[in-house]
Amino acid sequence: MQPDEHDHIELPDRARQPYPGNRGLVLGNMSMAHGVSHSADQGFPVLMPTISTALGLSDFQVSVLWAFRFAGFGIVNLGGGLAVDMLKRHWGVMLTGCMLMAGLMFALTGAVPNYEILIVVVFLGSIPGALWHLPSSASLSQIFPDRRGFALSIHGFGANVGNVLGPVIATAMLGLLGSWRRVFFSYAAPLLLVGVVVWLTLRNVGRFGVQERRALRTQLRDVSALIKKPVVIMLVLAATLRGIGLDAVFAWSPFYLEETLGKGHLSAGIHYSLLSGMGIVSAPILGTLSDRFGRKAVLAPGFALASALALLVGVAGDGAFLVLVFAGMGLFSFALHQVIQAAVLDVAGEGTEATAVGLIFGLNGILGVASPFLAFLVIDNLGGYGSVYCYAGGLTVVAMALVLLAPMNHERANVPSRKLVA
Repeated sequence: MQPDEHDHIELPDRARQPYPGNRGLVLGNMSMAHGVSHSADQGFPVLMPTISTALGLSDFQVSVLWAFRFAGFGIVNLGGGLAVDMLKRHWGVMLTGCMLMAGLMFALTGAVPNYEILIVVVFLGSIPGALWHLPSSASLSQIFPDRRGFALSIHGFGANVGNVLGPVIATAMLGLLGSWRRVFFSYAAPLLLVGVVVWLTLRNVGRFGVQERRALRTQLRDVSALIKKPVVIMLVLAATLRGIGLDAVFAWSPFYLEETLGKGHLSAGIHYSLLSGMGIVSAPILGTLSDRFGRKAVLAPGFALASALALLVGVAGDGAFLVLVFAGMGLFSFALHQVIQAAVLDVAGEGTEATAVGLIFGLNGILGVASPFLAFLVIDNLGGYGSVYCYAGGLTVVAMALVLLAPMNHERANVPSRKLVA
C-alpha cells in the first residue's frame, strides 16, 4: 500500500532541521512576554475580594466568575491545539495577537459597568492567555528538542517572575490609585508595548523546519494516535487533577488571607506572590533535573511534597511559618506542570505539539469549570476558606499516584547538543 501524498512521516529528533536563528533570543523574548502577561493576570485574583465588595458579590457569584474564566481557557486550548499545529507559519502572528488582545481585555475589565458584563469580559479575557501557551510551547519544543525540559522551564520561569511581581504590584497600585478599575486600566499600555516587541522578534518563529500543508485527515490521525497512548492519558489526567486543586487554591487564597486571617491588601499580595511565583527558583532546576534523570524522578517526589505542604496550611497560623509554607507550596505550583508538559511532548510527534499542550491545559480548563463550585461546597461545609488546601492536597496525592503508574521511559533527546545561543 502506497502512503497518501499528505501522510506525515515523523522524523527522529536528529533528522529535524535545526532552528536557523538565535535560540537564546527566542527563548528570552518569549519568556519575557510570558512574564509580563502573568504579572497582569495575577492581579485579578488578589483584586477579587475588592471587586467582590465593590459589586456586592456573594461567594457563589465569585465562583461563577472563576468558572467562566476557566471555561474560556479550556475551550480555546482544546479547540485551538489542532488549528495551531496546522498553522505553524502563523505562530508569530498568534503570539503578537495574544499580547495585543490581552491589553485590550484588561482595559475593558476596568470599564465594566456591572456584574453581568464582567462575566462576559472575564470569559473573553481568558482567551489570549490560553492561546499563548499553544504556539509558544510547540515552538520551543521544536526549537529545543535537545533541551526541551530546560526550555519549557525557562518559559515558565518568565511566568513565575510575573507571578511573584503581579500580586504585589496589583495590591500596591490599589493602595496608590485607590480603585481596582484604575489598576486594570494601567495594565493595557505595557501589554500593548510588549506586543510590538513580540512582533519584531518572534514573528518568524514558526517559519522553519517542516512547512508543508497537512491534510486534516492526516492531522486527526496523528492526534488520535497521540491521545490513545496510555502515558499521555495518565499524565493529562494527573495534570488535570493537580490543576483543579491549584485553581481552588489560587481562587480562594486571597479570601483566606484577608477575611479569615485579617491581613491587609499588600500583605495578602505578598503571601500570594510566594504561593504563585516561587517557581522563579525551582522551575529551571526541576526542568534541568528532569532532562537529566527523567520526568518521573522529579514529578513523583514533587507532588508528594506539594501535597504535604498544602495540608500544613491549616496549622501554620498567620505568622512566619505560614510564609514558609506558602513559599514551599510556590516552589511546586507551576514548575511541576511544566515538567508534565515536557513529559507529554517527549512522546508527541512533530506537528502535534500544540495539540498535546492543548490537551493538558484544555481538560484542566473544561473540568476546572466545576472546580470553583466544588471548592464553594468545600468552603461552605468543611470549615471555611482554609479547607480548600486540604482539598487541593488530596487531589495532588491522586495525581502523584497516576504519575507513578504512568509508563514513562524517559530517554534524553537523541540530537547533537547545541549551545543555547546557537
